[in-house]
Amino acid sequence: MSTTKIALFAGAALLVAGALVLVIRTNPSASTKDTAGTIAAPVQRLASPTDQLDPFAHTASIPAIVDPKTIRFEKLKTVELASKTQTTTKDDRNCEDRQFRDPDGSGCQTTKVVERVKALEAVYSFSGPVIGSGETTPGRDTFSVYFRPEEVGVDGAVDALKRDQAASYFQLSTFRPMVEQKVVDKQSSHFCEGNYVDGNWTLKDPNCKDQVNYITQTVPSPYLTVQVDLRHPGATLATR
Repeated sequence: MSTTKIALFAGAALLVAGALVLVIRTNPSASTKDTAGTIAAPVQRLASPTDQLDPFAHTASIPAIVDPKTIRFEKLKTVELASKTQTTTKDDRNCEDRQFRDPDGSGCQTTKVVERVKALEAVYSFSGPVIGSGETTPGRDTFSVYFRPEEVGVDGAVDALKRDQAASYFQLSTFRPMVEQKVVDKQSSHFCEGNYVDGNWTLKDPNCKDQVNYITQTVPSPYLTVQVDLRHPGATLATR
């Protein structure tokens, strides 16, 4: 390439560079707007989703050691239940700080009830273990199930019903479901021999390592499921 051509190409390059500098100086928004938006984007507060709830539960769980014959109807009363809740997430920076102190993240969200519905609460009691002050003692515990007032169809005030009258609106059944549970596979597991020395487990062979394998088995649930269904109010009253 001749010296003349080289000089021409160099001159053209200088002209293009000068034009670019002029455009940037006269129109700064074209070069900085997108970049600034990417680097310094404002932290947006997350949306507040609402959860529609179905509070009308007709089943309850009680310990499987309870004798179903001890279940007794106690009372029927009018209550209000949460039917819709709203969860608000606080800004991300505060949440990031709280995650170090509160791994479950509960400090980052607040939930409030935004809608309630009226319900009839049927309260039952049963004989069984009662946990109080960290100790389990024999006694009577309670559980509740909930119905829509219109599906029960009580004629008059609920509070005016006697216990046997209120009990006649419901029929109760229990069953023990089967659940999957992980258990130790004793046949394929290996446990190191040892004994307790001064309250500490000491291995006979310091180089031995336990090898524990698990299998999944279908076993009876540790809880009974109590199902409470409606029956015609005109049925024979139950005597308790």
